[in-house]
Amino acid sequence: MNFFQYAGFGDAQNALMANHNRNWRAAAFRSGAWVALSFAALALNMVYAAEAVQYPGDFRRWVHIGTGVILPGTSPQLKSEEGMHHIFANAKAVEGYASGNFTDGSMIVYELREAQQKNGVIFEGERRRVDVMIRDSRHYSGTGGWRFERFWGNDAAHNAIQDAGASCFQCHSSAQTHGFVFSQLH
Repeated sequence: MNFFQYAGFGDAQNALMANHNRNWRAAAFRSGAWVALSFAALALNMVYAAEAVQYPGDFRRWVHIGTGVILPGTSPQLKSEEGMHHIFANAKAVEGYASGNFTDGSMIVYELREAQQKNGVIFEGERRRVDVMIRDSRHYSGTGGWRFERFWGNDAAHNAIQDAGASCFQCHSSAQTHGFVFSQLH
């Protein structure tokens, strides 16, 4: 028998202790829940900060939007774009070309290959790079709703864009009237 029971306060003390234990457990649960939610939010931020690349390996089976060629020596400003350009779009992006309103899930690929000439014929050579635009308006509002990726040569695993697409969007912002997309489907 403890003091509270001896003094006739046993039931009141037991009720106080039970209430204290319930409050303590509820507070501990709330604290644990906040900690878990905080870790989940942090993990999500880390996922979007270092998101896995989304290289579309099958893009050459998509709709071919067009091809262009910039021959060597055309212009010093276009030196980095010299070669044969192919533009491909997935089904969602093809729908967006008509209206200029590209829905989430639209993907556009700009493939740059060496342009080779032989006997007056221009043909594609080795792949120089692949640029990818992925429409996700919820996560990339700062870049017009687009995620930008760049892959050198045939490396499909390493996105070369380090600034979350801000440098790409500087140019693409001039194409706002067509959903920030330069190419047109005629």
